[in-house]
Amino acid sequence: MFRKSLSLVLLLGAPIFFGACSDEPAAALVIDRKSFDFGDVEVGKSPGEQLFTVRNASPHDVESVSVSVEGSEFFAITSNTCEKYLAAGMECEVRVRFAPLLGGTYSARLKVTGAASVTPTELQGTSFAWVDVTSMPPGTRVVAGDDSFTCTQPCRYPVRTAELTLYFGPEGLPTWSKACASAPRGGCLLRLDASKSVALDAWLPLYRWEVLRSHPLVTVAPLPDDNIVVQDVLSVTSLDSMGQERWSLPLSATSKLVVTSDWNISLLRYDGMVTQYDSDGRVRWTYKPLEFSSAEHMVADVFGNTYVLLTQGTHDTTVVMKVIALSREGIERWSTVISEAQINYPFGLGVVGDGSYVYVGASAYTRSSNGQDTVFVKSYVRKLTPAGASLWTKVGSWSGVSFNHSGEMISVNSIYSPPGGVVAAWADADGDVLWNTQTPAERGPGVVDTFAFPTNVNIAPRLLLGGHELLSGTDIYAYGRGWFADMGDRSKLAAGRITYIDSPNGNGAWVSSLAYTYLARHLVVGGGFGSAANPTGGFIRLYDPRTLTMDR
Repeated sequence: MFRKSLSLVLLLGAPIFFGACSDEPAAALVIDRKSFDFGDVEVGKSPGEQLFTVRNASPHDVESVSVSVEGSEFFAITSNTCEKYLAAGMECEVRVRFAPLLGGTYSARLKVTGAASVTPTELQGTSFAWVDVTSMPPGTRVVAGDDSFTCTQPCRYPVRTAELTLYFGPEGLPTWSKACASAPRGGCLLRLDASKSVALDAWLPLYRWEVLRSHPLVTVAPLPDDNIVVQDVLSVTSLDSMGQERWSLPLSATSKLVVTSDWNISLLRYDGMVTQYDSDGRVRWTYKPLEFSSAEHMVADVFGNTYVLLTQGTHDTTVVMKVIALSREGIERWSTVISEAQINYPFGLGVVGDGSYVYVGASAYTRSSNGQDTVFVKSYVRKLTPAGASLWTKVGSWSGVSFNHSGEMISVNSIYSPPGGVVAAWADADGDVLWNTQTPAERGPGVVDTFAFPTNVNIAPRLLLGGHELLSGTDIYAYGRGWFADMGDRSKLAAGRITYIDSPNGNGAWVSSLAYTYLARHLVVGGGFGSAANPTGGFIRLYDPRTLTMDR
């Protein structure tokens, strides 16, 4: 009876006894380094390698051991003696390779599993590639996009990033070598999967040439063979494709210059007289209105016909407008008088390319009851047939307008509080407004001094604006830099890249005229230095048309 009980007691007590003695250390796997830095490794060259030891630091065997690297594909296990079984107190070895394929700093973790808790080893390595700038044109520089280096002559730098964008200076149009992928602002994008050699093969300034003048420019216009004709307050001058003077005519009191499709030059005087010259500056014909007139608006169609908008009468009585169509030989083809009130002042004239329609923009006023003042009635645009008959008249809040060769119209007004801005509307050939908007507040770019469509009928109509910056303060007559830009098309007002022009004297500048050369190979920009109230000179520049669209 006792043995049985004792046996039972011993049997029941055995688990309790052995359980009390089961606090021996659990299996522990230890890597000999908590972290390791492979240092700098050149991309594409000999990789970095390191041997790590894994030890079973417990009195128990580990039945299942495995090792792995996680976190970056550029770290890999190349050899491994850590098999599934690792006896107590024994060691095994793992060899890890760092072989980066791109520049940069990378990290990973060497992990061992098989025990309850194993602290991984943190791995790190940095890879670099050499960037060799082998050549560049004189006077230029190459700048790393991260500002890590600037080269004014051939140079070599280690770069520790996967990609690097190189930029250039001064501002212009670059040609990079084949190692480059395109990048914004004319940059060179390098993917650093190996050391790279790159060259700035060529560089062109934004403008091909500049001609300084003693007077600000009023108008610039294209002639054949990339020649141009320019007008200032005292003369009309033709320049060749390199900016050299071809001929010059000392003419004053000229209010408007227009080049016809057959490259003749029509000049309109303020008194309404029109004289046409050929592209070499020889007189072809002269037309003078019979009535006393004043005039500022003239256009031409693709057949070489010229259209003039005159005002006739006096402010004390009545002022009417008269449209006159002149043939290529200067003969009056038709005319019509427009009057919507006692006093009519024009603000725009346009013609469809084939001469099928003519557009007139004007403001109408009546005289007040005291007979001394005028009262605004409306602003309107009228569409005429080729014979001068009215098709429609539409009223709108327009002022200065410009028409393209399809009859579409743009109206532009400036915002005169710094930093300035633009309020513009675009209407189709039927006078219906497609959009009416303004540039974002506080974004500038400044006051508008000129706006135009490309004159070539083969160029898609886009809006070109030019003007000057407003300086901070209340003096709207203080000019900052001149500027010009592509500002959108019939779909929306969209400011393109702004190109700024500084005065060599630091006294302000403005852009007064814009025109594409023949076939839009270049953009001619004319303007003045100082301010309109106090001019100190003028300029003409021939720009690459990519200036309007390039990032910079």
